[in-house]
Amino acid sequence: MRPSVLLCTADVARAEAFYVGLGFKLRRHSRSGGWTELEWSDLLLFLHHAQTLPPANGRLQLGFEAQEPLEILSARLIERGVAVSAEIVDEGFGRTLSLRDPDDNELVIVEHEPELYA
Repeated sequence: MRPSVLLCTADVARAEAFYVGLGFKLRRHSRSGGWTELEWSDLLLFLHHAQTLPPANGRLQLGFEAQEPLEILSARLIERGVAVSAEIVDEGFGRTLSLRDPDDNELVIVEHEPELYA
């Protein structure tokens, strides 16, 4: 099995550009522009057009584990045109960087520090 996330979006092309900027690779998309499949390692992200979206607080939060220090990752995201406006936050399990995609979905990138909680 391969993990996947389905994310409804008001603008598939805009969401696709955002997630490609984060590092996802384009797998395929529909001719109509209403559907895109992206991948990152074993994770598939399906972007599906929706006329109306539920309120942001009722949507799924996407989370990613950082593979490098958040400062380096944040700088690279900014280079790729991804808006990074949040500060890196110290947590009880490491540090986090929160972002919002074009449809106002929250993404949390976690830099785990297992010695803090294991």
